[in-house]
Amino acid sequence: MMNRCPQCGAEYAAGEDCGNRFNLCLAKEYENPSAYGAVHHLTVICYMLQHNVYSHEGWLGARELLRQFMQQGITPSESRKHTCNELDGERRKWNVTKGARFPKFGSISWTRTVADVRLDSPETYCADVRLWATSVLAETEPFIQESKTK
Repeated sequence: MMNRCPQCGAEYAAGEDCGNRFNLCLAKEYENPSAYGAVHHLTVICYMLQHNVYSHEGWLGARELLRQFMQQGITPSESRKHTCNELDGERRKWNVTKGARFPKFGSISWTRTVADVRLDSPETYCADVRLWATSVLAETEPFIQESKTK
């Protein structure tokens, strides 16, 4: 019997789920940070976006950060330098995880999920995470454009 994730639609054999798979990814990244961990910033954002963990503002901010990583080539270190003041908890007027969720989340059809990430080698793992990140950007773009026109 197959399990289907209610957030991202991934399918798993009985006893498996996205949370378990995400934890396996994180374990690989922490065990080998220079190889598997090279895409940690992408793994976390993609998983959190697809599982609707962030508030509306947090979701939009994380999606923008993913865009910057993928399209502008910024590094996590560069991102921290640029967003430190902007995301400071005392200055920010919104909560990253608490509050209303992204209203169009249920309308997004995901073609790649954490279930599609192979764990067998750092090369395939990093390539799969990058493909996943590319698909998350593409599949959310219409909703981002729609929110900008309102």
